[in-house]
Amino acid sequence: MAWHSWIESYGYFGMMLTLMFPFLPSEVPLAYAGYLVHTTEFNLIIMLIVAVLSFVISQNVFFTIGRLGSDRLLARVFKWFRISETKMNQFQRQMDTRGRFILLLSPMWRMGFAIGAGLTGVSRLTFTIATTISFFAWSAFFIWGGKKLGHGIVGRHHELHHYTPWLIGLLVFGAGYLYFRKKTLMKKQNTLKK
Repeated sequence: MAWHSWIESYGYFGMMLTLMFPFLPSEVPLAYAGYLVHTTEFNLIIMLIVAVLSFVISQNVFFTIGRLGSDRLLARVFKWFRISETKMNQFQRQMDTRGRFILLLSPMWRMGFAIGAGLTGVSRLTFTIATTISFFAWSAFFIWGGKKLGHGIVGRHHELHHYTPWLIGLLVFGAGYLYFRKKTLMKKQNTLKK
């Protein structure tokens, strides 16, 4: 069953399941949830609460894995979710230099931040508060964006061409960002190997 079928078939519970399993970037189901809020009888506030709750639960599971997990379990989790030890070391250095506020960026790298926070000894309360704040903003942005996009698509088919330059620009910008970020990371890795 596809992830969007979970949301359509099981409603809010399907949304929770989709967001709790981190095999899909969270932006996609959140934007789709916003679209469904516009086109169906889903409630915006309830959808936002469900999204934040599912993120907090899943993040605390990965936090616990980082806190209590054995080296063998951590190695398996790193392999399953393609988390490199280099990335984890970078996160730990960021925690040391920038402090706990780095946790507010946790939507960018969900599992890594959660496991890293568990490994570095951050208190569960601090982690949960930072996760709730950051994922509330993240969820609200993408659900609202999906709702607005749904309004644009459903409400005004003839004006969809107004969004096309923005969508193309966003795609080009995103592709360029990913390309240059990967190029920069590869340069750093090559200099570290020398």
